[in-house]
Amino acid sequence: MTRVRRASPGFSLLEMLVGLTLLALISVAVTQSVRTGLRLWQAAEANDSEGEWQQTGWMLERWMSRALSPRSFDLDSRVIFEARADGVRFLVDGQVGRKPAGYSRIGLVAKSNPVCPNQSDFVVTWEDVSFASHFAPGASDERVLFECVDGLVFDYGPVSPAEGSPFPNDSSGASAELPRTVRIRFTAGGKTRSLSASLLYAR
Repeated sequence: MTRVRRASPGFSLLEMLVGLTLLALISVAVTQSVRTGLRLWQAAEANDSEGEWQQTGWMLERWMSRALSPRSFDLDSRVIFEARADGVRFLVDGQVGRKPAGYSRIGLVAKSNPVCPNQSDFVVTWEDVSFASHFAPGASDERVLFECVDGLVFDYGPVSPAEGSPFPNDSSGASAELPRTVRIRFTAGGKTRSLSASLLYAR
């Protein structure tokens, strides 16, 4: 009587090679899937950031266009509108963000950052000056719009002959006359960005 010989337990060499090949293919597929998902997530995040900046830039340009004229107030002109090489500060009347009414002082300024000493942060500042004498600051806040930007420049366009209200000449860097336009340019993340507004000097 012939006895049937049982197969030895375990996998043959061929089965092991096939299994390892399948495992490698699965690993490659998973890695590619993760990379694709990461690229899609990064692209979506970049689109969200770009969309947010477009909305923020539009809002800042609207605020600049609503800047008040110093001629309407018996105060030092720089309290109302200050144009400097490192930033611009101005007053607006009316709604600003969640603040429904009253006076607000807005600043778009360059601030140093110890992380990038050869660059600067582009910052927006806000001060509530509705109920303070001589527009002294009350509640305030600030937000860094872009960190470590290159070439942050504040350009002030031709003065308005209709206004003709000069700023006092001093060593603070204030502009000699009221500009009609403000242009802000900088480079962030390798992309050049800009803000610009025609100043109507609302009364």
